[in-house]
Amino acid sequence: MPSDSEKIAPATAASSSTDDREKSTEQAEIAPDDVHRNALEVLNDSPESRARERAYLWKLDTIILPVISALYFFEYIDRGNIANAKLLGISSGHDTSDNGVGSGTTSLSSVQWQTVVMIFYVGLVLFQVPGCLGYRIFPPSKWIAFSVCSWCVVCVLQTVAFNEAGLLVCRIMMGVFEGLFGTGIVYYLSLWYRRDEMGMRVFWFLGPTAVAGAFGGLIAYGVGHINSHVQNWRLLFVIEGIPGFLLGLFCLWCLPDRPLKNSRFNEQQNEVAVARYHRDAYDRAGKIQWKHALWTLTDWKVYMQASIYVPTAALLSSISGFLPTLIQNLGYHSSSSANLMTVPPYACAFGLMLLTSYSSDRFRDRGLHMVALSTLAGVAYICLATLGEDQLHAKYAMVCIAVACVYSTYPPTHAWTANNFGNETKRAIGMGIYTSIGNLGSIAGSFFFPSTDGPQFRKGHWVCFAMCVATAVLSLTNHCILERINRYRDEKYGKPDPNVVIDVSEEADRNVMFRFIT
Repeated sequence: MPSDSEKIAPATAASSSTDDREKSTEQAEIAPDDVHRNALEVLNDSPESRARERAYLWKLDTIILPVISALYFFEYIDRGNIANAKLLGISSGHDTSDNGVGSGTTSLSSVQWQTVVMIFYVGLVLFQVPGCLGYRIFPPSKWIAFSVCSWCVVCVLQTVAFNEAGLLVCRIMMGVFEGLFGTGIVYYLSLWYRRDEMGMRVFWFLGPTAVAGAFGGLIAYGVGHINSHVQNWRLLFVIEGIPGFLLGLFCLWCLPDRPLKNSRFNEQQNEVAVARYHRDAYDRAGKIQWKHALWTLTDWKVYMQASIYVPTAALLSSISGFLPTLIQNLGYHSSSSANLMTVPPYACAFGLMLLTSYSSDRFRDRGLHMVALSTLAGVAYICLATLGEDQLHAKYAMVCIAVACVYSTYPPTHAWTANNFGNETKRAIGMGIYTSIGNLGSIAGSFFFPSTDGPQFRKGHWVCFAMCVATAVLSLTNHCILERINRYRDEKYGKPDPNVVIDVSEEADRNVMFRFIT
């Protein structure tokens, strides 16, 4: 087996002697033990070492988490503002704001509007694998800045979309650039945080989806009351697009790139970063090894995790695309009131996401949390499908429960997937495949609530119930399979020694001492 140094050497090194190659191979073979020994020396059990790691982790959190939270906040704002813009007149051919000034786009039918909502996810699906690989190939800070600034420009360009074709072009390009950014962030976080730290960090990345939903409604409510010669829906796109663009530029300066190559920390903190990166597993992380790419493409775990994400993504897209419309049909007939009443469901979602993410890290469990949340969401959708037209308060409460539980499955399923790919190459490619397949559900979710089914939308609620059942069953199945594999490896090879490094550079999660998060 050629060493890593051989694989990354330039062509001019082809004439190196056999002795040099053997020496290089020998060094590569002993590198994991040397690196791990150094990691254990840096991160020992002394109070001084623990304090140093806590200080480093605190600084890392304060640099990375606020920025990626804000980035995803604006991504979700820009992704979902089309639903709020609908209530402000973008799809109806006239402005529905209180001042009644201006005109909207050409009037769109229900099917045309569903296509506008759906086309975003086509771009998202097609560019998520390239997006994850971009984080692996280019400096993450520059890749993030490029993606964020690009989608924000497209968001603002929606203001000049006068017909269905214009909206379709803008929405698919937003999907492309958000696909380049999106799930690659989970891979980026996995470079810096240990597997049992990922749940909460993924929450701080995905949690803003709920905050964005709440603020999106508040912003739309405020924009709907602006008296201007410019249509309110156009103002909405401008107001929500420009801040994200400025934040994207800020990423060039703020975000560190990799634990083994960054300039955001001092020498002592860099030492801790490198030690943490190598403490649990050793990965040389050189050039992409194509055998790992092939292993990822043939890994059943990729497709099992993707099958769990398909119904989850369908539920999420149905909420982000139609929640204002669903609430309006509950009895909040004005567009301003409907946008405002989207805030409580998203606020409930944020709180439950926080609790779920903490709990799933604390107990090192993802699957059973997914089962519990999906079951409760399924019960809420049954109630929405069966409650009478006059039981508006009960139905609104069920909306809050359903939205909270569906959104709370978001961080565990992403963290679960990132946890169980053994090295960087598998993680980058696997996360891209997982999100690309999973977001096919987002396309389907765009058609769950056609306006012809209003005002009760019973068919859509029953479909959402079926998606909840699918998520619960698949999550439980995956949990049991991974638990069984861990038990088999423990019985046959013994339990992993915390003082011995697991070299995942070559075998990735095929290494018999690697244990999966269930």
